[in-house]
Amino acid sequence: MTAPLHKPVATPPHAHARWRMPPEWHPHAACWMAWPSHSVMSGARRHEVIGELAHIAHAIALFEPLHVAVDPAHLEEARRLMPANAALHPMPVDDHWMRDTGPTFVLDDALTLHALRWNFNGWGHKMRPMPDADPRLAARVALALGADTSAAPLVAEGGSLHVDGEGTLIVTQTSILNPNRNPGMTRREAEAAFRHWLGVTHIVWLPGSQLDTITDGHVDGVASFVRPGVLLATSADGDDEWSREARENLRALRLARDAHGRRFDIGLLPSPDFDVLPASVADDPDFAPEYVNFYLPNGGVVMASFGDSAADAHARDIVQRAFPDRRVVQVPLRGIARRGGGIHCCTQQQPAARFPAVTGARNASAS
Repeated sequence: MTAPLHKPVATPPHAHARWRMPPEWHPHAACWMAWPSHSVMSGARRHEVIGELAHIAHAIALFEPLHVAVDPAHLEEARRLMPANAALHPMPVDDHWMRDTGPTFVLDDALTLHALRWNFNGWGHKMRPMPDADPRLAARVALALGADTSAAPLVAEGGSLHVDGEGTLIVTQTSILNPNRNPGMTRREAEAAFRHWLGVTHIVWLPGSQLDTITDGHVDGVASFVRPGVLLATSADGDDEWSREARENLRALRLARDAHGRRFDIGLLPSPDFDVLPASVADDPDFAPEYVNFYLPNGGVVMASFGDSAADAHARDIVQRAFPDRRVVQVPLRGIARRGGGIHCCTQQQPAARFPAVTGARNASAS
């Protein structure tokens, strides 16, 4: 579903509610993931991806409860590979990008949970044919939780948003103000929607990417908040077009200020040396080896390694120093990265709220 354009920002279901997207270090009630079906991939590629998803899931389960949306046809497979304490929720699922297809959870002043749907349209109609299940996944996850849900008045994905919890939102122009998502929408109109639904007061716009043919330059491949005023970002040392784009995004971050007028303190993460990776990986045009695409479970950091031992160790050291009070777990990632995403893209945090926790058997049902 795509929301009509240029309409007034929607009113919340409860007139008194003021929604706020918590930062990713806000305590989590759970993490949500999705188990891919044969509708999007099969064979050796799928086998590699589900193995990596299982490694991510086991790492996250060390820190917090895990809930997984699974197509009923793949329940036995997911049960075999997922952690024993993961709650599996049967529902139609296409792909494993829960960050983009699932809801963004927001809280009101009473810390009541609300599920915001971004009207997923296949990253700007990139998918042919358009999957049937994923545009409805956010609503089904909300139903599984019993949470109220609303459709945002624009098309976006969860990977296109990063907030600091103090009023700052970072987005990219290429993923939001794109004719394939929001034709004719102005920056002012998009900002009004973000202010209303995410509770932010200041939006930092980055140029994004013209080269990223999948997400159109999601911000979670560019930078991630460590805490208010502090970011980790991907470095840009090469002379290729990708590096030049990355430098433009870094330049915009360095010139920007947050909602409190602070300039960002930016730590840089390396990129792996493609020459030490297998050619089948390094030569894949969709390969996205982004250490910055990590997930922050309660008390931890789950981040990727890509097979360049020196860069993997260096990136882990930088992340550990950025998060000295968190345990860093590094998970090998190639199949998922070759599909253009990372660990952050595969996960969605459910913030702790005044809301009953999801309990029950591993096969808790959702329609």
